[in-house]
Amino acid sequence: MKKLLVAILALTTVSAFAGNSMVRLDGCFDGQCDSLDFSQTSDSIESTAADDDEKSQNLAINYAMSFAGNWGAGITYKQRSETVDGDVTSVDDNYTTTGLSFYWNKDGSWDDSCFAALHYSMTQHKETDATGDDDHKDTDITLEYGHRYKLGSLMGVNWNWSPSVSYMMSTDSYEDDDDKATALMLNVANVAVTW
Repeated sequence: MKKLLVAILALTTVSAFAGNSMVRLDGCFDGQCDSLDFSQTSDSIESTAADDDEKSQNLAINYAMSFAGNWGAGITYKQRSETVDGDVTSVDDNYTTTGLSFYWNKDGSWDDSCFAALHYSMTQHKETDATGDDDHKDTDITLEYGHRYKLGSLMGVNWNWSPSVSYMMSTDSYEDDDDKATALMLNVANVAVTW
């Protein structure tokens, strides 16, 4: 909970001084939205000793700010945690991601402009005793090119549809082994909120 309060305070402080800001809502309309989220659930039934105590928490924040004309930079933070009786259930459902993004906007604005971006993120998966999975780290470097189309304004912010194409290079690092992969993706369900 302390991390959430610090993150909200930092985001509010940065927003107060930002001249042109953006929050990306990647994949929010194709069921994969994990770029802006806060949820916490707890299912604890104490009627019998056999009942499981299940808890989950999701936090995802991303924010970008423009500076120096056409250039911009952003940060990403994601945390997901799922436990049953205090034990981590799966390394895929328990991770922390931190990332940086750098943008070039052709028209010097987040709204209605072609853009190119470089994204770097590192995800640390937590070890789980229940399944025997070891902790590991994923590193992604993504090159992206697209266009933001202004859809209109609502509640004081501008909504932009931002389809793009991206090329991702991933490295999944285990104790003694690195798995590398590349992917070329067409992203059509991305939306950006700007102000």
